[in-house]
Amino acid sequence: MQSTTDKILALAMECFFQHGYDTTNISMVSRYAGISRVTIHKQFKSKEVLFRAVVKQHFKQHNIQLNNYSRSESDFWQETYELIIQRCEGLFNDVSSSLVRANLLHAGHAFCKDLIEAEETVIKQSIQARIEKEVAENRLTLQRVGLSAETLAETLHYAPFGITVSVSNQDNLVFVKNLMSVFKASTLPL
Repeated sequence: MQSTTDKILALAMECFFQHGYDTTNISMVSRYAGISRVTIHKQFKSKEVLFRAVVKQHFKQHNIQLNNYSRSESDFWQETYELIIQRCEGLFNDVSSSLVRANLLHAGHAFCKDLIEAEETVIKQSIQARIEKEVAENRLTLQRVGLSAETLAETLHYAPFGITVSVSNQDNLVFVKNLMSVFKASTLPL
């Protein structure tokens, strides 16, 4: 059975995704959730705190998948591709209105920058650990590209975001897959 907090977070996300950060308020979430404003305010002192909790909840769910990625022994390049694609999709991609999505992205940068930066650090560290494991198992080499595991992890993490933002009317997945193929080919052991 869903806890009151989980219900509030799920319906707050629905409100934010439908109406945007600026329009959503605690009263609206209260109506959607069928929970009194007082009960919501006891757990979340403000709309900003509630919004941060929604973002934290998303990251918490994503980190379960990230932990599986970190422990996996399967194909590094395929799993890294899937991780990067999932990251490029982001939290607000299910929002149908571009105005609402822009409003949520602005709110995310304004109120959740520390959460986003911490999440990015965890992702880069997970990719780096997988690279180091691949190098130790002699399935990947960094000598030809002249990069450290940390630098390659950072590049793998950030490069696809630029592609997905800058390429319009194209299949972004194909571009990311091609980029990953170049990285894979350049790091194959001789």
